[in-house]
Amino acid sequence: MHSSAIDRLTAQTTRVADELARRIPANQRRASSPATRGLTVALALLLGIALLGGCQTARVAHPLTENLAGNDVDSQMDFWHTLADRHVTSNDEAFHGMLLFIDGNDPSTSYPQRVALLKSRNWLPADFNEPADQAVERGPLAYVIVQSLSIKGGWVMHVFGPSERYAVRELEDMGLYTLSSPNQTFSGSEFLGIIGKLEDYQQASAKTVAEAH
Repeated sequence: MHSSAIDRLTAQTTRVADELARRIPANQRRASSPATRGLTVALALLLGIALLGGCQTARVAHPLTENLAGNDVDSQMDFWHTLADRHVTSNDEAFHGMLLFIDGNDPSTSYPQRVALLKSRNWLPADFNEPADQAVERGPLAYVIVQSLSIKGGWVMHVFGPSERYAVRELEDMGLYTLSSPNQTFSGSEFLGIIGKLEDYQQASAKTVAEAH
């Protein structure tokens, strides 16, 4: 298991322990014994073990970018229409889609080239190294979105800089993401839904700028 998956498991276990503790009635919580707290932690750890045993990253057998990565209108339309029916969106598909959305074309001919292009624009963290066929997670995609659209975010992002977690929170606050965790993935239709929201956001921003002048 990757270290990032272990980190996510640890965070999930901590959240479960906290939630279980909160659900203890207040009068019992004040009088709770170490045994009660031990039971809470044990239940959380049991969940963690279950997650550890079934923690497998979703993969896409044949990303659409293998055959539908052209920049002509027909190839782009075929890419979007076919992606809508996919159960999972891969990293390669998501990054190709973001380049089509932002630039109108994707000059890359391979996944390493796409990743290198996004990193050169600071649209991906320098240490990003997930494979092409892995299901794209909300955290990395949120990072690409806030960086590519120059979304400055709140004071946390100003102080600490962009990160996947803060990018997810910012998109949630803006209504561009539903409430989620950074490691959740997207189906094809969900990814297209995000693209639609980004189009609405861009149009609303352009209208605001135009009215200001």
